[in-house]
Amino acid sequence: MGLLEKLFGIKIKDEDMDNSLILTIIDLIGKSKTNTLIEKGFLNESLNLSQEDIQKCISKYKEIDENFEVPSLDKIKTTIENSINTLSESYKLGIKSTNIFNDDFPTKLKNIKDKSILIFYKGNLNCLYEDKSIAIIGTRTPTERGKKIGEALGEYYAKEGFIVVSGLASGCDTYGHRGCLNMKGQTVATLPCGLDKYYPPENCDLGDEILENEGCLISEYKIGTNPSKIRFIQRDRLQAALSLGVVVVECAIECGTMHTVKFAQKYNKKLAVSLHDEVNLDIETIKGNLYLIENSDAIGLSNIEDYKKYKDILINNISR
Repeated sequence: MGLLEKLFGIKIKDEDMDNSLILTIIDLIGKSKTNTLIEKGFLNESLNLSQEDIQKCISKYKEIDENFEVPSLDKIKTTIENSINTLSESYKLGIKSTNIFNDDFPTKLKNIKDKSILIFYKGNLNCLYEDKSIAIIGTRTPTERGKKIGEALGEYYAKEGFIVVSGLASGCDTYGHRGCLNMKGQTVATLPCGLDKYYPPENCDLGDEILENEGCLISEYKIGTNPSKIRFIQRDRLQAALSLGVVVVECAIECGTMHTVKFAQKYNKKLAVSLHDEVNLDIETIKGNLYLIENSDAIGLSNIEDYKKYKDILINNISR
């Protein structure tokens, strides 16, 4: 019986490491240093939640940085208590979690250099295991044509059996999710905040509908965590990691969407860009599309035939 089950009646598999251990260490020293401890083999599943064991584990980081300040036992004790309470409150809200040591942790999030360590989720985690997945992303302020394109892309790829990945944001993300749901498809939303809230708040109904249709909401952040610039960027990396390919509906040359594009390129994901029949160069949210066509190997999408060709490219990449 794990510690959470003893304390709160929360059942977790015997073979799982308590997620509270990972959360505790992340809260103490940050995700990057925790990841380093894992990569160096300093952190393993045999640790229990005693503050002495955790302090001994964390102190090994001094082998990498001699100036590293090891947290006190009192601070570790307080952080353990907060972590256990956080997971208990999360379970009450229907929010589950899994960490990199668990069998159910999505492989897609392990196989990137800046890999995830701990994720929180609501809904169907199986969506994150599916090979056929596509990210549909773009500006929060699309043109009317952009809205239609985003929805059409969501509909087409959901109909073809793809999981649609996006960020629940206003604009292109919303229409990508919506198109998928129109076809009763499964869609995944990556959030830059704790799952006790939806961001933006006006997409609460959309988030609920995603769950009702066997989709999934995921985040690397515990409940009570608010969005921030770096958290938006980090959630953008999850969109790229979870997808075979990334489609940009509309975007400016300098915008948040470009973070996802850069991660897609870093992870060798196939990039596609929506093409407009009539391009008004004065529209900022289309300039990014043109830039990507001219300065990357992005595939242009302008009709159903293009959608199909891109689909075939993505499926062929699965078998490689």
